[in-house]
This record gives sequence, C-alpha cells and structure tokens, in this order.
Amino acid sequence: MAPKYKKAKLKMALNKLQDTHQKRQRATDLRDMREAALAAGPKKAASQQGANGNTSSAALKAQKKAMSKLPPPPYYDYDTILLVGEANFSFAKSLALEVLNRGDIITATTLDTFTTMMEKYTDAQENVKELEDAGATVLFEVDATKLSKIKSFKGKRFSKIVFNFPHAGAGIKDQDRNVVSNQKLMRSFFESAAPFLTDTDLGDKKPGEIHVTVKTGLPYDLWNIKRLATGTGLLGNKTSFPFKPEQYPGYEHRRTIGFKEGVSQGDNVEIANKSPKTFVFVKKTAKEADMAKESETADIRKRKRAGEDVSDDEE
Repeated sequence: MAPKYKKAKLKMALNKLQDTHQKRQRATDLRDMREAALAAGPKKAASQQGANGNTSSAALKAQKKAMSKLPPPPYYDYDTILLVGEANFSFAKSLALEVLNRGDIITATTLDTFTTMMEKYTDAQENVKELEDAGATVLFEVDATKLSKIKSFKGKRFSKIVFNFPHAGAGIKDQDRNVVSNQKLMRSFFESAAPFLTDTDLGDKKPGEIHVTVKTGLPYDLWNIKRLATGTGLLGNKTSFPFKPEQYPGYEHRRTIGFKEGVSQGDNVEIANKSPKTFVFVKKTAKEADMAKESETADIRKRKRAGEDVSDDEE
C-alpha cells in the first residue's frame, strides 16, 4: 500500500473518530441537562420547556393548519441547503421534519460553541438531536463571514444559503454605529457566501440563491440589504417576499443574545409585528460582476460629489 494512500486513509479514520466523539459528547451534555431539569422538579422543567419555545402539540397542530393555507416555502427536496447563524436550530428542525421530510440535504450552522448554545437557548439541544437523527449536518463555531475557513466546505456548493434575522449582536446603542456594524456583517457575509453557490457555468443544474430575512422598519431598513449585496459586485437581486413563520411549524425566533426570561418573548412575538421580508440574491456572471462593480463605484462617487454621507463599508 502506497504511503500517501495510507496517510489519507488514516486521516479519514481520525476524522470519523473525531466526529463520533463530538456527537457522543453532545448527547452526554444533553442527557446531563435533562437530568438536571428533572432533579429541579417537574414543574420547573415543564415551565422552562414552555418558556423557551418548545412548541406544544396543540400549537404545532394550529401552525400546520395555518401552513396549509399558505404558499409552500421556497425549499425543495432536491436542494442542498446551508443555514448560517442558526440560534436554537428550530428553523432547521422545521425545515427538515415538517417542510422537506428529510435532513440529509441540510447543513445547519451557528457561530456559537455547543456549550454557549446550551446556555443561550435551552430548547436547542433537543432540536440539534432531532436534526442529526434526521440526517442533517450540524456544525458549531462557523463564522458566516469566513466560510472558506471551514475545511468540510472545500469543494462544496449549495443551491440555497440562508441567513435568517442576522444581527451583529454588538450591543451598540447608538443607532448609526449599530447600523454600520450590521452593514459590515452583511457585506462580509455576501462576499463569503457567493463562491459557495451552485453555478451552471460550473456544471450545476441550477444557479444557487442566497436568502436573507430581516425585519422591516427602523433600524433595519437603514441597513439597505439590496445595496450591500449588489455592492459586492458578485450578486444581483432576484426577488423578495414576506417571511411567514406559520410556514415553518415549530419555528421559534430567537435573538442573537439568547433567550432571557422576563425580557424575551416566545411564539414569534418579536417578529410578528415587524413584517419580516426575505430577500433573494443570485450570483452574477464574471462580466456582469465587473459591470456592477464599475456602476457601484460610479454611484458612490456621484453621491459623494452631491455631499451625501457614504459609509466606509459602502466604499
């Protein structure tokens, strides 16, 4: 057996062993948390479960009924889906178990470590377990602005890359500085994600899409998501549509900072009155990208001459 082949085989075995160890560790952590909740008493355990968004069977049935009256979500069983910035993984779980009835085409990721996720969202552990049982890949410590750093993504492309309710979570109270912080996040995300979209020029059957869902109104409208995407020169606007939580039974919106009793609200109350919208972007051809970049640069110069304030991120 050639040395190179032996080395590659050994590396594959080690990676498999490491993956198995990580899954076992997550299962152990989940079991410990359940035992701790039970030890605290059934009332507290039930209260914590409900407060942190594990949807009751009655609520789930109501959501499914509402879902039947809506147009189907824009995700299909022939897609390859990358979810970034997941919080409690309830969206990923709904997508796998309620919408697509399969999880093997889903890669769900979060910036948090597994431990941090458990501390921020006590309903997340069960969601992760159900996702993995359904065949989904769940990854932690994935920075959506640096996807090229993820070794397992090398050579991969996705037909849908989804970032729901992105937020820098910087805790900046000044609105202008807060807006700039989130603009930088989104600009970096678009640049990071574009190369991982499926591309017909590379032999893929369909061009990939980036889906970004944000609340409407201030300060979110000031982010100017469309301009941030097209300003990269890599992406073009395709369409946008209202985001309806009812389309995803079991989905529970969570803030970046986590779920805090007495402060946070369940049942998607925090987005219900914000008319959230999903923006869809597609990859441009090399020629279109060059033309878009030139147009964006000319537009920025024109706005500067007119005395308009242009952020560093736009430049």
